[in-house]
Amino acid sequence: MRYRSYIYFLLPVFLLAGSGCEKYINYVNSPEFRQKLVITSFISPSDTLSQILVSSNQPLYSFSDKPEEPGDITGTISDGTNEVQLDTISTGLYFSRNKMPVSPGKTYTLKISSSKGLYAEASATVPMQREMMIKVDTVTYAGDRYDYYIPYKQLMITIEFNDHPIEKNFYTVIGKFSGYKSDPENNYYLPRYWFEYINDLKANPDNRIRLDSWIAPLESNFDSAFLRVYVLNTEESFYLYHTSLSEYDYSDNPFSETKPVYSNIDGGLGIFASYVIDSLVLRVK
Repeated sequence: MRYRSYIYFLLPVFLLAGSGCEKYINYVNSPEFRQKLVITSFISPSDTLSQILVSSNQPLYSFSDKPEEPGDITGTISDGTNEVQLDTISTGLYFSRNKMPVSPGKTYTLKISSSKGLYAEASATVPMQREMMIKVDTVTYAGDRYDYYIPYKQLMITIEFNDHPIEKNFYTVIGKFSGYKSDPENNYYLPRYWFEYINDLKANPDNRIRLDSWIAPLESNFDSAFLRVYVLNTEESFYLYHTSLSEYDYSDNPFSETKPVYSNIDGGLGIFASYVIDSLVLRVK
């Protein structure tokens, strides 16, 4: 009975203490929404068709279930000498290689407008095409699984490629491991990807860039397996956009301030950048 009386005594204390944590603020007007075009496009000489995804930004303080639409959009792309009208698709605009070829060293200007009076433009300069001399080396490492000490294998991968010393270069390295099993009763295909965004500060004195990666667990019962490596020589804007996107989504510090995603679109948001690509396919098994 004495214990129960203590509970009734402490309950008002907890309620009063909790009320001290409340904070009231006066009603404030939310910032005015300014609609803008959002553009995403990466062009390359290797593409036969180049797409420009176009959408609209959305209000941060809104209770509407209907998203803002960009309206009817039109656009042009120019290489400094010729200008062509972009074709329309459901996700935005596009142009074909036959209509406007994308060439290394050239600068392309994109201009897009909408029926809502929105307008945005951006420029991209395609990097020069260089001989990358990609080299891939693999080593199979046998270890133990941490939980059950079951033997398994890792595929350790070393990738090397050339960096052109007189230029400031930015690279995206994409790796893809594909394993196939042709057993009719247990047929499957296993792809694994990894991405790295780097600059040429990683180059060695011999102007070679070396990256190490691994695939685990590496199943030993594949009938065949391939390793595909794609090296993209990109604009700085391409690099800044993807690294800022990675920092925005996967920051290691939960207490750090959110960094805005990089944009190079005048009058709008998003990215318009270019790259050239080289690749190598290695049969692992």
